Formats: sequence, structure tokens, C-alpha cells
Amino acid sequence: MLHGIALRYFVEVARTGSLAAASDNLHVAVSAISRQISKLEADVGAPLFERLPRGMVLTEPGELLAEHARRTLLEADAVLGEISASEARGGKLVRIGCTEGFTRSFLPAVLARHHGAAPNARYALRSGAPAQVEHWVTAGEVDIGVAFSGGGSSVPLDVVYSIDMPVRALLGATHPLASRASLTLADLQAYPLALLERGTTVRQLFDLCCSTRGVRIEPVLSSNNSAALHAFAALTGAITLGSAVALKGAENEMSLVWRPIDEPLLSQRVLQVTTMRERRLPAVVKGLLATIVDMIAAE
Repeated sequence: MLHGIALRYFVEVARTGSLAAASDNLHVAVSAISRQISKLEADVGAPLFERLPRGMVLTEPGELLAEHARRTLLEADAVLGEISASEARGGKLVRIGCTEGFTRSFLPAVLARHHGAAPNARYALRSGAPAQVEHWVTAGEVDIGVAFSGGGSSVPLDVVYSIDMPVRALLGATHPLASRASLTLADLQAYPLALLERGTTVRQLFDLCCSTRGVRIEPVLSSNNSAALHAFAALTGAITLGSAVALKGAENEMSLVWRPIDEPLLSQRVLQVTTMRERRLPAVVKGLLATIVDMIAAE
């Protein structure tokens, strides 16, 4: 039977790629961690790590055990939490990973609503690229992932909710194009454009769309921060790109509206809400998931 302490040591070495780093984080001697890893390898009958000059890298059996161990440890924490006094008061920490655009208004609004129903809940919110969010969910570093799917991912995740989320034009409510039912690339060419930096799903799809159409559009502003783009668009009459859900919860901020763009390529984007595969979720995480889904689906 695999021992819980050994699994915790193993997961931390897998996460950090180093016995020394795991020792620092766990405040346990390197020798003690090494002994537990060796016992695990003896129990499973296979090496769990490749010992390389640059650190410890999981073998194929190690990858399988790591997936099991992360889920097992999180489920143990969930059960202990459910029978503890802090869980009974709703004091569980919920960790959310998302792409940057959701941090501006949507997820703060979600957390505010959830906090009203679970006032003792605590939250940790971090943002990154879609691939980072996937990694955080599978590694158990966050409980919930909210990100755009790149498509074709083989990462083991449970997709709790999925919805098509086309790239939209975001512009001021008094912009000359705000009265249009939809916009074209030619419309976007006629006004200053503020875009996220390359590497984001929005920019990838937009650049591909322009390349396919033989159109060249250079942004007047590029940034890795969507709040800066939104503010610039509201103040200058520029147009930025994003999703309709990005504006949810922002009704009292600078007035932006969204309009569809008549380009099929810009519709090839899917928003996914994910959790670790086959993980037992604490009640407070389930509650936050329900709030996220409700607010995405709300018209």
C-alpha cells in the first residue's frame, strides 16, 4: 500500500524536478525524501524518475503514479475538510486558474456573487496562458480552470462546461460602429486597433484571419493586459478584441459593447471550465463551479 507521506514527497519532487527544491519546500531532509522515493519505486517495481544532470524527470510509470497521487492527495484533503469545523463554516480555500482576460471583471463578479452565498470562503486567483491553466489543473495547483481551449489537447481534464466563444469586437457604446449589427475586417481597418500580444488565442485567430484574407492590420497598441486595451478603446475610440463574457460584471466601468465580426475563423474558439480528471470536489468548489457556469450562460 502506498503511504501518504511518500506520495506527498513524490508529488513535490515531480512538481519541482529536484530533491533539493522539494526538501526546501517541505522542510524535510533530502535523505528522507530520497528514501521514500526509493521505497515507492520498490513498491511499484519500476523507476519513477530519470536522474538527469538537470534534475529529476518523471518516467512513464512515474507520470501514471503522479496523476493518481495528485488526485488521491486532493481527495484526502477534501474529505478531511468536509468533516472539519472550518469546512462546515464554508472556510475552504478555492484556487482558480484562468487566462488573463477573465481577471478584469468577469471572475471578480463571479467571486463576489459566490462570496455572498459562502461568506467564509477564501479564494486564490492566478492567470496565465491556456497551456499553463491546463497544467495547473492537471497538477492540482488549482481547483478550477477557466480558459480557451487550443483544440486537440491530450491533457487529462474533466470539462465541466464548454461553450463556443467567438472573438468579438469591443468598442465604446458611442463609437460610430456601435450601431452596426456586425463588423468586417474593412471596418476594423478604418479605426485604430488595440490587440493582445502574439501567443494569445485572440491574436492567433486574428492574425490567421488577416493572413487568409491578405489583409495587413497593425495595432496602434499591443499589450499583455486586457484592462489596458479596454481602457484605451474606451478613451480613444479605438477597437479591441475579446469575448462577450469579458464584459460581464463590468457594467459600471467604462462603457464598452461587443459586436460580432463577420469572419468564420474568428468563431473557432471554445471556452472551457475544467477540473482535474475524476477528482472528488469539495462542496465549496462545486458551488463556485455552479456560479461560474451560471454567469457564463446568463444572457
